[in-house]
Parts: sequence; structure tokens; C-alpha cells
Amino acid sequence: MSTITDKNKIEGVLTRGVDTIYPNKKRLEEKMRRGERLTLYFGVDPTGFDLHIGHSVPLRKLAQFQQLGHRVILLIGDFTGMIGDPSGKDKTRKPLTREQVLKNAKDYKRQAAKILDFDNKTNPIEIKFNSSWLAKLTLKEVVELAANFTVQQMIERDMFERRIKEHQPISLHEFLYPLMQGYDSVAMNVDMEIGGSDQTFNMLAGRTLMDKILHKEKFVLSVPLLTDSRGVKIGKTEGNIIAICAEPNDLYGKIMALGDDVIIKTFEYCTDVPMEKIHQMEKDLKTGLNPKDYKARLAYEIVKIYSGEKAAQKAGEEFKKQFAEKKTPTEIPEVTINGKATLLEIIKSIGLASSGSESKRLIEQKGIKINGKPIVSWKDKINFKIGDILQRGRKFKKIKKII
Repeated sequence: MSTITDKNKIEGVLTRGVDTIYPNKKRLEEKMRRGERLTLYFGVDPTGFDLHIGHSVPLRKLAQFQQLGHRVILLIGDFTGMIGDPSGKDKTRKPLTREQVLKNAKDYKRQAAKILDFDNKTNPIEIKFNSSWLAKLTLKEVVELAANFTVQQMIERDMFERRIKEHQPISLHEFLYPLMQGYDSVAMNVDMEIGGSDQTFNMLAGRTLMDKILHKEKFVLSVPLLTDSRGVKIGKTEGNIIAICAEPNDLYGKIMALGDDVIIKTFEYCTDVPMEKIHQMEKDLKTGLNPKDYKARLAYEIVKIYSGEKAAQKAGEEFKKQFAEKKTPTEIPEVTINGKATLLEIIKSIGLASSGSESKRLIEQKGIKINGKPIVSWKDKINFKIGDILQRGRKFKKIKKII
């Protein structure tokens, strides 16, 4: 099929939300302007149940290439997910079983469909699993792949250098991860790989193998990481996940909780708001305008993408009602409690705390309320009634039944 060669559209795809293009942007742009149809992919290891807003950055880039007519593959790393990508990690990841990986990946296609068009009749997104080829590699073939790299190349990676200085162990299988990800490119015979900038080493390993095994140039397009105000990546491992399939109110609230200094880049990476408007927002913020208004616009735009305009409007209204006007939200999850349980056990059981000790700490900090009033002591015996509302911050639970 033919591809779109419009100069301005190609420039937008290769500029907005792009960190670095290897070997360079000019060469890739020339191929696209000539109408060459590229095969490209983004790989995601199913190390958790949810695709999150950090994943949305490369996924949106995939969607843009699909819209230009290029062949796009979403690769599920069901094999590499068991190894554990060492990128950016100060400790070895805990290995996952194949059962865990497949369970995590079960819902990935439905989630990714929020961004990618799998049902496009002329150019659908393809989905592949890298166990299809990696599980079949013989030891001889793995050794041959390893011969393309040196130990020095591996230990020059910044996270390995840090571990060596801090006397932290480096497992041998972590050296094999870039080989496995690199071989994905060879197995699928791609022209380009897209991934986060923290994946650059692994993606360039694929560029090396493509050259040595298939004698073909592979482009690498890295996208910037979505980080919070402290520079911490927003994702599964870091524990600050913002799932793209979260309930609209929850998604809206989590965007509102982001640091003010990530507003502009989240607009650029994660929304379709034109760049000229984003640049104007950036100027406005520098003049001292209230960032909360722009963050509300950001939350609205993101919820609209994943849940629709009506849901975004409603989520905004609920957030304003709950926080600005300090009112109870309209819809509150209902729970059943055990009337014989302790107060600490009840708070944990309904999901307002992860443990009894956290329940105790929250109460001591007056962080748990019942019907709008803080609970004074964790030792209190409270006679709960049906309809009582328990609250922690923006989390509300309404007692439906007492057993």
C-alpha cells in the first residue's frame, strides 16, 4: 500500500515527542519522503496488568506511523518479560513465571486499542509475541548472538556501573536481555524500532544485530520518558502508575496530582493539543498564571482520549465538587464490612490502607474520616451504620452491608 509523504506531517511525526533518531533524522525523513513503507515496532514486556500513561508515548508514536501508512507491530515480550529488563534498575528484577507473564498480557490488546487501530481494514496493527522465536533459540544460536558484543560494552551501561560501585550484584542473565531484544528486530526483519529513551542501549543492540546478520540498516526512534516533578519515571516498577484504562475520575485525579513542572511535556507527549497552543501555555505559566487551570485542561484532554468527552466533563465536575467545593462525590463505591473486625482491619479490608500499620498511621495523622469528621483514635470502637461514608483523601467508600 502507499504511504503519506506530506512533508509537514512527516516533520510532525519525527519531531513532536521524539528524543533521538539513530543514525539521524535526515536519513529517516528521506526514506519516508520517497514513499518507502517501513516496518516498525514497539515492544512491551508484560510485567504488570496495566498499560500506563508512560506506555502511551511510544504507542501514540506507533499510531502516527500507522496513519501515514507504514506497517506497525505491537510486540508483547512474553519471553523477555520472564528475563527482566535491567534498564535503569539498581537491582536485579525478580524473575516472572510464564504463567504470570501471560496473565499480565491477557488484556494488553484491549488496552492498547485505546490508542492503536487493530481493526483498520487497509492497514491494521499487527500483534506478535517474542516467545515465537526466542523460545526456539538453541544454546549454539545464543552463543553466536553473544559473540557480537563484548563484556566491556555491557558494563559501560550506567546502571551496571552504579551497581559495581555500590557492590550490588549483576546477574548474568541481565547481560542476555539486550541480545534477546535485539534479536526481536532480526526475527521480524524490521526497518525501525520505537521505545523509551531508557531503552536506547537495547534498541541499538538490535541495530547491531540487523547489520551483522541481515546486512540491513535499522532505525531507532527513542521517545522521552514521562517523569514526575522529581525526575522519577511514571510506571509500574516505580509504583506511581497512571493506567490509561483507569476509571475517568481516578485518571483525572491522578493527572491533577502530577507536579506543575510536568504539565507542558505531558501536553506534548500525551495529547493532540496543537504545539502552538502548548507553547502559548508555556509562556503563560512563566508569567505566573495559575498552573492548576492548565492542569485541569490537561486532565480533561487525557480523559477525553481514553473515555470520551462526556466522561471527561463529568470527571472535571466531580473533581471540582470534591476538592474545590469540598463536597462528597456523587458516585461512591459501596463496600461490605465485618462488624466484628477491628477498626484497623476494616480500613484495610475496604482498600483505604494496605496494612493495619498503615491504617493506624493514617488515623494518628487524622487522615481517615467518617461522614466528614476525622477518626480521633485507632482504639475507638465505632458503631458503623449502613450508609456511613469512610474517606481517605479523595478515596471514598460507602457502607452497603454489615456482616
